Amino acid sequence: MTKINVITPPDIIHNQNKSFLLIFPNNDTRLEFQTFLEKYAKAINVYLYDPQEDGDKDIAWLLAMAKIVDYTIFDLDNTAIEEKKFASYIISLPNTFYLTKDDVTPYNKLSLNKIYDLKWLYELQL
Repeated sequence: MTKINVITPPDIIHNQNKSFLLIFPNNDTRLEFQTFLEKYAKAINVYLYDPQEDGDKDIAWLLAMAKIVDYTIFDLDNTAIEEKKFASYIISLPNTFYLTKDDVTPYNKLSLNKIYDLKWLYELQL
């Protein structure tokens, strides 16, 4: 069985495992990622940013994790207003892959890493 470390703010784990940051994942994204984890054979760190209350928000942690993890999966359509202010910065990071149905905001000018599902994870050389 794969060792999965699920980390939430304000915690950080410093090890050599591949790491993913999920930002406001909706239920479909969570299920797709869970299916991926079932097939992944190595230890992995999953950072989860999905605060349910204002007191749980930690923007500094979110920005730091987006910079240090191997892959960020950012669900823009599910993101809270406060965190959406930082969306452009997070999307501009080369390791960020974002999901959105918004065809008006030109996020593609910042990054071509728009995704529609998580099937691309299976193609990674992890």
